[in-house]
Amino acid sequence: MIQASPGSNVVTMKTILYTLVLSIWAVAAHGANLRQPLDFDTYSGYFVSNKFEPDSPASFAVINDREQFDRVFGVAFVMGDKFHRLPADAFPSRQVMAVIKRGSAVWNYKVEGVSAKDGVVELRYTTTANTNGQATFACPLIVSIARGKYTAIQFVENGKPVKKIEFGGK
Repeated sequence: MIQASPGSNVVTMKTILYTLVLSIWAVAAHGANLRQPLDFDTYSGYFVSNKFEPDSPASFAVINDREQFDRVFGVAFVMGDKFHRLPADAFPSRQVMAVIKRGSAVWNYKVEGVSAKDGVVELRYTTTANTNGQATFACPLIVSIARGKYTAIQFVENGKPVKKIEFGGK
């Protein structure tokens, strides 16, 4: 059996405590730099107004009220309509981010996640295109998040930043 001198346990305990405190501090500091996931919802069953940036191959928008939303989007009524629509009373508590792709393809979107860091919201999504010859389409991705003190929204498509919209938080 190995015997320790009377003061050796104190040094060992101080070293362990010091290491533990530094480890907790490092984890906390690193955690502060991580993106915080945000709850989000997506909506469908809308068409894009032909007056909203009609000549742009892609549009990005941050929408803060119903009037602005209705200038960009209209409701596409179809038989057996089961689309998930933005609630009429959404804007006092929610804000909308939208991506619109135009051209001879039908665009499909998949939201990978929405997160925030230092007041900047990041909307990460993937896109795939189904080319359809000569017809033209305007395909929207419509996402809402709870209002917050955000200063910008970064759109990240297929892993690449494509647009950043800066604004004052509300």
